[in-house]
Formats: sequence, structure tokens, C-alpha cells
Amino acid sequence: MERVVYVVPRLYADHHVLSVRELLANLPGVQDVYASSAFKRVAVSFDPTATTAAAIAGALQGAGYGPDEPLQLAQPLQNKEDGSFWYDLRPRVTETNRLDIEMSGDFRKY
Repeated sequence: MERVVYVVPRLYADHHVLSVRELLANLPGVQDVYASSAFKRVAVSFDPTATTAAAIAGALQGAGYGPDEPLQLAQPLQNKEDGSFWYDLRPRVTETNRLDIEMSGDFRKY
């Protein structure tokens, strides 16, 4: 029995962990699969006569969870008007009316 550990940056959540576990558990020779989205790791115990570490890595690669692939984050917009819904929802600075403050909390007058 051999054991191999892969770093998988694209394991974001539990549904990814379940997909990886199901995928690898169905490979011939795989005995045990441990996957963690918190640590971005997949550990696999397998029979080297039935499969190889390269075959396991290939299965992960084919499913979109390629080991050691760099994580690509979306780039933020450069604050240019693009006509999208999200541009219109950008944070805005507002000013609280002083009368609202005076009518609430410690400023309340009776």
C-alpha cells in the first residue's frame, strides 16, 4: 500500500471534497481518500499494482482539480463604467442627517 498527498488549490468547499472523494474512490486500486477544503490537500492510499500516482493525478486533472495548479483569482474592475449591474451597486458614501442623530439614542429629547 502506498500513500500520496496532492496540493489541490481548487478545493473551495465541501461539495468539491465530495466530488473528489467520489471520483478517486471509483478508481481501481484506491483504498482510502482523504480530502480537505480547509487545507487544500488530497491524500490517497492505493495499491501500486492496480494504479499509479500519475493515474490518480490525471483523474484529478481531468475533473478540474489539477494538483499543484496555481489558483487564479478574478481581477477586480478598474473602476470603469461597463454598463453592468455590479458597477451600479458599487459602495457609495452617504452622510447622516444630524436631526436623525438628535432624535435617537442619548440625544433624544422629551
